[in-house]
Amino acid sequence: MKTGLYTNPIFLEHNTGQHPENANRLRAILDKLESDKLMGKFKVEAGRTATSAEIKMLHTEKLISEVETASESGAQTLHTRDCVISAQTYKASLHAVGSVLDAALEVAERRLDNAFCAVRPPGHHAEFDTAMGFCFFNNIALAAEFLSREMGFQRILIIDFDVHHGNGTQHFFEERSDIFFVSMHQDPRTCYPGTGFAKENGRGVGTGYTLNVPVPPGIEDTEYLQIFSTDVKPKLEEYNPDFVLISAGFDAHRDDPLASLNLTESTFKKLSFELKHLAEQTAGGRMLSILEGGYELNALSSCVSEHLQILASDE
Repeated sequence: MKTGLYTNPIFLEHNTGQHPENANRLRAILDKLESDKLMGKFKVEAGRTATSAEIKMLHTEKLISEVETASESGAQTLHTRDCVISAQTYKASLHAVGSVLDAALEVAERRLDNAFCAVRPPGHHAEFDTAMGFCFFNNIALAAEFLSREMGFQRILIIDFDVHHGNGTQHFFEERSDIFFVSMHQDPRTCYPGTGFAKENGRGVGTGYTLNVPVPPGIEDTEYLQIFSTDVKPKLEEYNPDFVLISAGFDAHRDDPLASLNLTESTFKKLSFELKHLAEQTAGGRMLSILEGGYELNALSSCVSEHLQILASDE
């Protein structure tokens, strides 16, 4: 068995022009993996297209129809100016979800040790009926729902280290205890989307199963990792997840133009190691990582390369 790498040329056809979330992000990642001579370490998969029924596990028929219609009609955006749309956006969005669901199944059934989905559009801001923050369908939330509903996993961890709070993911699961949503992100008073305060810790039976850990602008590696070690890691271990999902955004890097944290590749390498170790200790190694943000191409591609080297390592 080995690490799966899911990607497909259709993701390059979601054409956003000069928008920060553009096809050059994936090109940079794949070029870096090639130049680092890493592709041979992975089982590369093209993924598949999700069905509308799979999208409707969490999203409304109205949203699905709006994404399809906007793509076909030549619309430039959907719902917000952040969500730039093109003729292939609907197909790319469906394929992103299908790839993530395929990867979840392969890892769940132990045909892969773990996997990384280099997909776009990203997903963690998408709400049940609204596209926002570059996202149309919530890839990671749909993976969690599939693992819970179809595969019987009962303690699914979603950890999101994108610099922006995963508002959509939180809102899908904040009233549930079978999916623990954990997010480390820049203080929402200073960063999009303005949600993810520490007081947001779930509702009803889900109280305590949402953990938001905002960090201040300018934070550097040592302090960030100390917060992870003291405030996050013990909660992850206590939850004892049977599957680990990662919203892998690399826009907390110091060179990223869309936020104000000051992290380097070493933090993402350490997080990757810690989360892989957790999965090995509690989930039989079952871990799926899904690309979210990261908009400075050199930083993004370098961080993804380090992340994947940890996933594929035998250590």
